[in-house]
Parts: sequence; C-alpha cells; structure tokens
Amino acid sequence: MKKILTLIIVFSSLVLFAQEKEQDKEKGKGLNPADLQSLDIPDSLRTLIPYGTLENAFGGNKNQTGIVDIVPRFGIQGKWKIDDSNKYYCFALAEVGVHLTRRNQYISVSADPGSGSGKIDQAIFARKGVLGIGTPFGEISMGKRWGVHYELAGNVDDMYMFGGDALGVYNAGTDGGVSGTGRADQALIYEYRSDDKFYLGLQSQYRNFEVSDRNNYVVNNKMFSDVLGIASTYKFFNTLKIGASFTKVFDGVENPIDGQTKIGDQLASFLIDFRKDNFQFALISNAFDNHEKTDLGKFYSGYSFEYHIRYNFAKNKWSFVNNSSILMPYEEENTKYINNRYSFELARRFSANTVAILGFRYDNSTNSNGLKSELHTWAIGMFYNFNYPVP
Repeated sequence: MKKILTLIIVFSSLVLFAQEKEQDKEKGKGLNPADLQSLDIPDSLRTLIPYGTLENAFGGNKNQTGIVDIVPRFGIQGKWKIDDSNKYYCFALAEVGVHLTRRNQYISVSADPGSGSGKIDQAIFARKGVLGIGTPFGEISMGKRWGVHYELAGNVDDMYMFGGDALGVYNAGTDGGVSGTGRADQALIYEYRSDDKFYLGLQSQYRNFEVSDRNNYVVNNKMFSDVLGIASTYKFFNTLKIGASFTKVFDGVENPIDGQTKIGDQLASFLIDFRKDNFQFALISNAFDNHEKTDLGKFYSGYSFEYHIRYNFAKNKWSFVNNSSILMPYEEENTKYINNRYSFELARRFSANTVAILGFRYDNSTNSNGLKSELHTWAIGMFYNFNYPVP
C-alpha cells in the first residue's frame, strides 16, 4: 500500500510540475533557429541535425526499488543531395546510448538492453552508425542500424517503459545486433518504399571474425553472408498494414559466448497493424529456432505473440498503452519456462519534448523450475527529447 501511495504522489507531482512549465513556456526565450544562419558555421555542418533523449524511471518490484535509465541516447544525422534533382542523396547517422544512472539488474524497466551483448555497466555504447546512398530505386546503407525485421516489430515496440519481450528483436538479452533482428551489426541493407504503402527490405551481415567453441578457436566465417534477412509490408485502405519477415544466421556456433549466435538461429514473423484516428491495434507472431534464452541461459526454439494497443485522447495530450506478450518453447524442448507479461501505461504529453508516464507490468512468467517469477513491476518515468519527437 505504501508503494502505491508513493507512486501516486510522485506521478501527481510530475504532472503538476510539467503543467506549470507548459503554462510558463511563453515567458522563456531561446535561440531562434533562423539565428543559426548568421553564425559562422560551414555549409557542410548546417545539414547535420543533433538529437537526443533523456529517459529515467523510478520503479520497483518485490526485490527492490530504484532509479534506472530507460533508453537514453544522443546522436547526429545528416542528408546531402548529390544532384540538383534531389533524387540522389547521401545520408549518415551516428547514435550512442548512455547510462546516466546506475543500472540495476533486479529492476527491468526497459525492454531494450542497450548494448550489443546485453551488458549493463557500460556508460557509453554504440547503438547505430550508418552511411548510405538514396536513389529513386531505393536506399542502400551499411553499418549498424535497425535490421529489416524491425520494419514489422517497430509497429508493436511503441511503449514508453515496458514491452518488447516477444518481438524477436532484443533476443537472448542483446540488442539483436549479432542475430540481425534488432540493431544489426556490420550490415548491408537495401530498402525500397512506394507511396507509404509498400516496403521491401533485404539485409546481409558480414563479420569475418574468429569465433570460439570454448575449446579451440575456429574460423566460422561464411564466404557470402553470415546473416540474411528479408522483410516486406503492404498497407491497405490507409488503415491496415500486414507484413512478414525472415532472418537466418549462418555462422552460429554450438556454445556461443558474447558476440556470437547459437547454431541454427532463425526467426520468421508475421504482422497485422490496424490504425484509425487515435486508435492502434498491432499483433506480431514469431516462430524461431535457437533465438531466445531461458532464465537459466539455455537457448531454445519456440513461438511467441505480442500485441500492442494505443489510444490517444484529450487532444492527444494523454495516451493509454497496453502491451502483452508470451514466449513459449516447443514441447520437445522439455522445459517449463514461459515468458508471459502484461504491461499498462498512462502517459501525459506536455509538449513535443516532454512526457510523464505511470506504468505497471504484471509478470505471469514461469521459471525453468516450474515456479512463477512474479516480478510485478511499477514505474514512474519522464522523458525529455530534443529533435526527437515524443511518441
């Protein structure tokens, strides 16, 4: 009861404070973007746009209470035309994640682990680094960036503090970089979009490194590609989007360590996303082999579902968001492990930059030993973004 009262008091204080700031915003003065034209800045730098977001949460479960990061990050992005027609251009993006509070391993607020191997102690880590060329026939880019599977998963991965458990993106406690389903490492990607209706993405990853089987160092590099992925979506009637994706790893090893994948890792996904006015319902289903881990760190094959509901109201100042997910091993895996969570959030947007969130996640998961984990989590969060719109 004390935790619930604390939750209500703190959230109410955040709302009142932000409302006061919103009423006073006309009183403050800032730098007019037009003033930048008078500054002595090289033309090549005028096309660079810095952006970032600070995201912190106060929350807890039956084990502990603490203050944690959600997914704060900072970056720059730019786009330069190659010819006068604007049909050909170059683009670039560099983004790092930051941990500005002590990340607590007992309180999981963010579904995105951040670093490539899911480590929690790095103060600064790479999230994206992309260079590419755009043409009338699509874009080609290389580096570390969202894989083509995220064109589906991103429609469901839209909560502020929770969610994302069954997307297949942040698999096995990572950011999906090695498996290619998240922020793909060392990727070459082609994407084509047509009138906001049709999307096609092709992905390949090239690692060319030595991997360890824990006993002897062996070379498991593939000549053509270490990971291949394909994704496509199509929108009907401007309200209903359907999509499918498939990603397969070719350089997996039997006993993977950090930065490696399990042999036979692959993921197939299907998406339905319906949006009309202020309402959204999206569902993603996955079938996978050796793509996820149990609570004991064992890779397994299985299937998953995750749905996402969002409703914006009061002139889009408020949002109610619900996300539920389940990951189930196939019966032949011979484990009692099940990942099953139900998340709810109420968000108040005060501007294009600021939002306060009240959230709760009910944990119905079962550990490998057959016992319920019951790590129900409450959290209060606040975002401040610049050049990065609040959802």
